[in-house]
Amino acid sequence: MPQVIVTTSRKVGTAHHAEARLWAERLQTEVVPRADLSLPALLASAGATGVLVVGGDRVTYHEPRRELVYFFHPGMARRRLRNYTAGRGDPMLTAMRLQAGDTVLDCTLGRGTDATLAAHVAGPTGRVVGLEKMPVLAWMTIDGLQHYEIDDRLTREAMRRVEAHCADYAEALPRQETDSFEVVYFDPLFDQPVAGASGMVPLRQLASDEPVTVAALEEARRVARRCVVIKQRVGTPLWAQLPFPLTLVSGGKSNIEYGVIVAA
Repeated sequence: MPQVIVTTSRKVGTAHHAEARLWAERLQTEVVPRADLSLPALLASAGATGVLVVGGDRVTYHEPRRELVYFFHPGMARRRLRNYTAGRGDPMLTAMRLQAGDTVLDCTLGRGTDATLAAHVAGPTGRVVGLEKMPVLAWMTIDGLQHYEIDDRLTREAMRRVEAHCADYAEALPRQETDSFEVVYFDPLFDQPVAGASGMVPLRQLASDEPVTVAALEEARRVARRCVVIKQRVGTPLWAQLPFPLTLVSGGKSNIEYGVIVAA
């Protein structure tokens, strides 16, 4: 039996059933009729651990055993974009030295917040490609970036420009041409969560916890024309483990920083 199944809310119409079938195709799983079962009962009967529910105001993903409920939203994208356009800058963009027309490969897309900001700066003449390994997270982000309605034109336009894919960067990077992106970006899960970042808990539960490897960074340096940027918490042991010259860019008032590796 599959680990993840798709179902609908209890009272939905034909359109929602068609949407459920689409999600099942994306996740390569099956639609299990909801009937009148609770989600824990439905999962128990199907022998699955997680269920994506179509219906109501949004698509949601549930894992009752972990008390996990996840739905797409653009996170801090609007606030960060407003700060940037107001002239207050953004540490990630400073680390990338990003400008209009640039190309960015985001290897750890998550919910697409960083990619959205990069897409705004790169603009219509640039290109931002995002890769997310975990299928549920990837497809909810792919769908959300294209369809989530937000009452901010600049954020909405930037979200729509992100080219999001369900893919493992460890497999995708070797297939990229040398010097094919200005910037290759990584935002892996921190070894320890940042204090006060409670909104990241559901995302941490869904995302891959695999650390960035030296082999992947070697490929990233080949693919990048300008630099490779890695986001981490301040004091991470990762910096000492890297065999490349590294420049650190402060995350400002937050407890994060960006490691910048010059392209090969």
